[in-house]
Amino acid sequence: MPITQRFDRLLLGAAILQTAIGLAILASASWLIATERYGRSGSYFVTWQAATAMIGLGVLVVCMHLRTTLLTDRRVAFLALGSSIVLLLAAFLQAPVAATHRWINIGGISLQPSVLARLALIMLLAVLLDEARREGWPWRRLVFMGAVILVPTAAIVAEPDLGSAALLLVVLGTMTFVSGMPLRLLAAPVVVGLGAAAVAIVGSPYRLARVQAFFDPEAGGAAGWQSYQSLVAIGSGGLFGRGYGSGLQKLFFLPEPHTDFIFSITGEELGLAGLLTLLVLTGVITWRGLVIAARQKDPRRGLLAFGLTAAFAVQSLIHMVVCLDLLPPKGIPLPLVSYGKTELVVTLVAVGILLNLSREVAT
Repeated sequence: MPITQRFDRLLLGAAILQTAIGLAILASASWLIATERYGRSGSYFVTWQAATAMIGLGVLVVCMHLRTTLLTDRRVAFLALGSSIVLLLAAFLQAPVAATHRWINIGGISLQPSVLARLALIMLLAVLLDEARREGWPWRRLVFMGAVILVPTAAIVAEPDLGSAALLLVVLGTMTFVSGMPLRLLAAPVVVGLGAAAVAIVGSPYRLARVQAFFDPEAGGAAGWQSYQSLVAIGSGGLFGRGYGSGLQKLFFLPEPHTDFIFSITGEELGLAGLLTLLVLTGVITWRGLVIAARQKDPRRGLLAFGLTAAFAVQSLIHMVVCLDLLPPKGIPLPLVSYGKTELVVTLVAVGILLNLSREVAT
């Protein structure tokens, strides 16, 4: 009988549907900010996002059909990480954007190197953790992994982008835990990471203001205002929302309605029904990713699938709980929904890799 290949159609359908819904929400959330703040046409952001989605879907298909051995190849992972570190450092050589070095402009196209570094680190750590596990967790392996993680993470913190660095460390930490590393070996990096985060927050006035606003909104100034307006948006939406395009909080009450607070805009315009739709789609993608990870016979592929799924799930969770004022504002976009070209392409690449790993070969 001929060889047939199957892939997880539920995962693919959920990812495409969430991308399509995201474009519709983005069109409404970004129209005014495009014209009034940036002097562009109202469709500027959604046009760029739609074009990026088409490219991302093409790359997704390519990733689906790559040789699976390439996905866990040590050399490929190191090459990807090395390239992302070069881009991270190159961003400091360009003029800052919004007083940060989070983006790099190449040929008129803006890239966010930290997102590329996250994907590369997940791929590489899946390999390094499997090697360390096979050898009984020797110290030289652990020190090497720590150095590999530290270099790009330090560059991301220096951009400054503590939110992305924290997201990265949480994802890599969960991969390390799932790989079976003894807790006594995992404890020291966790303590060091928490201490470094505390120092970074206390040493930065605007980060400290965000944390203070979380505990005392009235004393938090602008940071507390963002969280308050986010709750107003979600609370005013009711069951079915004010109606698509009829939201008020995007009228400059929320500072970044098309990126950091798009979940809030969804709640205001589409109500609880819209929020639950996004939550269900996010849950389906996460569920299928975890199923794919659990079914892998190769530990490296299992760790890779888990890491990609954890990155999507944790990022989605952080965005949602920030909008619900359960965490201080962190500037974390909602995958497949918020505006962000690099973020969208990398997320679709991750979905493509998961679909590749989900394929079954039968005769």
